[in-house]
Amino acid sequence: MMYKFPTTATLVTLCAFVIMFALGGWQLQRAEEKNLRLSQIEQARQHTPFSLVDILKHKGEQRDLPLKVRASAANKQYFLLDNKIEQGRVGYQVIVPLETEQGWLLGNFGWIAGTGDRQRLPSVTLDPTLKSYHGVISIPSLNPMISETATIDGMWPTLVQQIDLAIMQEHFGQAFLPVVLLLEPDDASPFIRNWQAVVMPPEKHIAYAVQWFGLGIAALVVFIFAQRNRLRKEES
Repeated sequence: MMYKFPTTATLVTLCAFVIMFALGGWQLQRAEEKNLRLSQIEQARQHTPFSLVDILKHKGEQRDLPLKVRASAANKQYFLLDNKIEQGRVGYQVIVPLETEQGWLLGNFGWIAGTGDRQRLPSVTLDPTLKSYHGVISIPSLNPMISETATIDGMWPTLVQQIDLAIMQEHFGQAFLPVVLLLEPDDASPFIRNWQAVVMPPEKHIAYAVQWFGLGIAALVVFIFAQRNRLRKEES
């Protein structure tokens, strides 16, 4: 009598095996993407700072390129980017409009701690004499899962949930250039500038891939042993 594999158990095991190996392959792909990004960041760091004109004319990847620009900050009209965590502490990132010869550029001055009271925003003091800004370029992208809560009421500072250029332009009344300047770390600054271009390193993606592959193999091995035991019982 020919042994018949149980249809449901076989299909479930095969589906689980395929899905787990697909997830493992996806994690390996993400690891490769992170390695490429880290390589691009390292190459960008070796480059002398670009001017804003060069950045705006640049045909390739603008993200992570070093920038040095002369500008005047709108010291009283700045944004606080909500829900930013630094070493377990809740706070905000300070986003300041910078007036350049090429237009208004948003500068991320870094992180500051919250007051502990959601109704009371932290006080920020910006250096009015600072006219030169250094940092790297960031390209803002929208998270569709985040809902903006800011209302256009002319009050400053303005609390925003993400860097949405269209919304922020409405608040400020001026158009912004399509890039954001992440100011370089400065020990003398009251702001923490711990920029993480790659949050999860490639090694972690590889570890996740190994886990998914291991789970897929384990599911297949358990199925095989279960069917072997079942066959032995039927034969006995």
